[in-house]
Formats: sequence, C-alpha cells, structure tokens
Amino acid sequence: MLTIEKLQGYGVNTKEGLARCMGMEKFYFRMLGMGLKNDSFEKLGKALQENNLEEAFEQAHALKGVVGNLALTPIYDPLAEMTEMLRAKKDADYVAMYAPIKEIRDKLVAEL
Repeated sequence: MLTIEKLQGYGVNTKEGLARCMGMEKFYFRMLGMGLKNDSFEKLGKALQENNLEEAFEQAHALKGVVGNLALTPIYDPLAEMTEMLRAKKDADYVAMYAPIKEIRDKLVAEL
C-alpha cells in the first residue's frame, strides 16, 4: 500500500502535493490514483514507439501538468525535460528517456 513515507522515498514532494489538495491525504491519494492511471502514459509510450513526435509532445505536455500538480517530482522532472525537447523537435532516443519514467509510474501504480 502506498503511503506518504513511501512516496517520499521515491522523491515525491508530498508536502507540496498535499498542499495542492488542501492537506487532505485521502483526497491526495485519490488524485494520485487518477493521475498515475492516466491513459496518456500509454498514449505517450505508443507515440514514442511509432516515432510520432507531434503526438508524443501532446501527451507529454498533458502528463507534465498532471504529475506537476501532484508533485510527482521523480516523474515530473524527466517528463518536463522530454516535453521541452519534443517541443524543440530535438533528435533524441525518446523511448530510452521514457523507460525510467514508466518504470517509476508502474511501481507507484502497483503500490496503490
């Protein structure tokens, strides 16, 4: 089961996340569940596999907002970097960049 302490162990800024949820821990965890299960994670992975960088940018940008509002720092930071690289249409191995993002997300989902 996911706890505040476990989230902190992953590097999540729970203080900020809870503040955005008016200090209501139960509400924060409900929002975490919704955010982490957002289908844009799958859509982003698929777009990257297909090298559809326009769609990947749209999905990464949407997810950046979601995970940013939840203060999911270990997902937000690399996702924000990827989003800006996609915006600038930089050549990169985006699939490899996405792998650790997905790994952390999957671990958190498994603990929900």
